[in-house]
Amino acid sequence: MTLLPIFNRALRICLLILLAARIAPAQTAEPKEPAGQDSTQQPSQQRPQVFFPMADQPKMEMHHHGNIHEVMPQFPHLGNSQRVVSGPIVQLEDLEQMAVTHNPTLAQSRRAVESARGRELQTGLYPNPVIGYRGDEIRGGAYGGGEEGFFVEQPIILGGKLGLNRKIGASAVKERQAEADAQGYRVENDVRIAYYRVLAAQERLALERDLVGIAQSNVRIIRQLGNVGQADETEILEAETEEQRMEIAAGIAEAKFKREWAMLISAVGVPSIPAGGVAGKIDADLPSLDSSELLRSLLAESPEVKSAQASVERSEAAVLRAKHESIPDITVRAGMQQNFEQLNGPDRRVGLQGFAEIGLHLHLWDRNQGGVAAESANLNAAKNEVSRVDLMLRDRFAMYTEDYSSARLTAERYRTEILPRLERAYKLMAEQYGLMTASFIRVLMLQHMLYENETAYVDALERTWTSSVALRGYLLEESLATSASMDMQLQANHAIQP
Repeated sequence: MTLLPIFNRALRICLLILLAARIAPAQTAEPKEPAGQDSTQQPSQQRPQVFFPMADQPKMEMHHHGNIHEVMPQFPHLGNSQRVVSGPIVQLEDLEQMAVTHNPTLAQSRRAVESARGRELQTGLYPNPVIGYRGDEIRGGAYGGGEEGFFVEQPIILGGKLGLNRKIGASAVKERQAEADAQGYRVENDVRIAYYRVLAAQERLALERDLVGIAQSNVRIIRQLGNVGQADETEILEAETEEQRMEIAAGIAEAKFKREWAMLISAVGVPSIPAGGVAGKIDADLPSLDSSELLRSLLAESPEVKSAQASVERSEAAVLRAKHESIPDITVRAGMQQNFEQLNGPDRRVGLQGFAEIGLHLHLWDRNQGGVAAESANLNAAKNEVSRVDLMLRDRFAMYTEDYSSARLTAERYRTEILPRLERAYKLMAEQYGLMTASFIRVLMLQHMLYENETAYVDALERTWTSSVALRGYLLEESLATSASMDMQLQANHAIQP
């Protein structure tokens, strides 16, 4: 009975030894260089690099876990996402040039400007004269006379109404031109934002496919451990489940990449572009913005502000034009006619004679009071629109600035602090496993944590780029949802009768 405690203690020691040496990983994949270690990357954008000096690498012949090969850490690596693209790789500059040529909303905007110029010309033209025939007592009656001839009638517009028509038309042209400029920024911003979203989707797809490969390798290792009695069925099933989960995540990432590509070619306006990808590095040359200067430029130079100000100018001219409507116009008529009335002799007639008339259109009761009131209300509404646009831009600027600042802070912290620490921890854990002082589960946990944080880093980079594009492009987006102003609407709201 006295030997039983000694036997129990020895049994516990044996169990602890077996548990420490239970799981033995080995990945046959070649080790990749740490993330951010790219010869083409700008020094200012490189993450602190983690190297594996040859003297520090555990030699496979020194540390064996049964028949399982040594673990070699595999690091995520940005800037090579084009490897997951099977189609053509396009540059951002090429996409922008194609959008200028093919996006239909830009053509709509140009046609709206041309239409406004045509109305400006038309409303300032002088009224056409009227020419006609005039006859009086044509049958002659008992005297055999009668008068026949022609006349010319010309309205004369007074009060500077035609000049005011041209002023209204010129303001309408300015308004349409500002809207066309805004549409140009919308298209440019949409193309750039879609480009960075495709680039980020490529990076995420590359990371997910790397995780699939790692999961498949882990399944092979766990099965080998099971064959030598160092892993049970539950661990094999868990590894197989993780492999399935990674394959699902990769499938979702691929579907999102295809969606972002479809949105990109829609913004470009060329749906016939074959499926492919974009060139570039999402972590290179992150933009640095001056928020105070951007806000000043937005409130002073935004096409939306210019359009609202042009609308005020047009409404002011319309009010003045409505007030001048009560100034009477003159109508002048003159002509020549042949008078066949007989004089003293049978062969003598009055002959050729001229006539002239002049008329004044008096505005005694209808002095366009309703028109003046309507245009005055339109003017007040246009001034209120300027204030609304100013407040709306400030509100949207605050939202985009906050999004940019938080995304930029997150991306920088991931690049300089979080990812380097995880890479170092992952490397050390792999080395400890090689020395049989850490479990394979700890290695896998750090590996997944590193890749998950690398994906979060890509998300922060995407938000940084898209927010900066919007801030530098006057916050104009959704080009396909914003069509050019229609001529019929302008004519209905601001019809001008000379």
